[in-house]
Amino acid sequence: LARAQWRSLQRLAELPDDVAVRRPHGDVVGQLGGLGTYPRYFRHLAEVNRRGPAPLPATTDLRPLSDVEVEVAAGRGAVVVDVRPVERYAAAHLPGSLSIPLRSAFATWLGWTTEPTTPLVVVRDDDQDGAEIVWQARKIGYDRLLGELAGGLAAWQQSGRATTSTVVVGARALDGRRVLDVRQRSEFTAGRVAGAGNAELGRLAEGDLPALPDGAAVMCGHGERAMTAASLLERAGRRDVAVVVGGPEDWARHTGRPLETGP
Repeated sequence: LARAQWRSLQRLAELPDDVAVRRPHGDVVGQLGGLGTYPRYFRHLAEVNRRGPAPLPATTDLRPLSDVEVEVAAGRGAVVVDVRPVERYAAAHLPGSLSIPLRSAFATWLGWTTEPTTPLVVVRDDDQDGAEIVWQARKIGYDRLLGELAGGLAAWQQSGRATTSTVVVGARALDGRRVLDVRQRSEFTAGRVAGAGNAELGRLAEGDLPALPDGAAVMCGHGERAMTAASLLERAGRRDVAVVVGGPEDWARHTGRPLETGP
């Protein structure tokens, strides 16, 4: 993009002085107003790019931390980020941990739900690439990775420490449940489960937590964002929220009912 911008500037420099150059994107304020929430790392990444990133460490390995070290770090304000798939996190996880499944969008949601100055501890499965976690974190300027729970969740459980779980339901099992859709507003208005409410995941991450009835279900497009939302609600003291595996299209297909659209 930098090269493309340089070429554009060269072309502009060749134009006569009386040529008017106008912005191509219309009403900037109007455009920005329709974006909804955005990752909080956007606020600092420009400065990181301006001054240059920190030097890469000699290794991309996550430092192994004992269960005691993880417990102490969490007590001092570190966030435990569990990158395991939704179903594995749901079955058992460290109380108060933040679920961000490892996938191509991992860096986006890490930077959307945590601050760059917050120390992070990772929980992963053996078949997940620790170097990929480090790379995705560092490419958005998140350098405070304390390490990972050595031995993963199994080691935590073997130490006798408590775990908790999250209820998971399928899209066809939503009758009678209040549904909170945590997708972006534009996604929500394009098609949602009948009667669902909307609170963008980014707003939940900022602490804007809606009041929910007991047994409410959190939904997104597939389940990853919904589990992140449920983990944020759990950190805030809510333990009775279910997560929908699937999205509005799955609900419509299973029930034969149309999706609601519009504001």
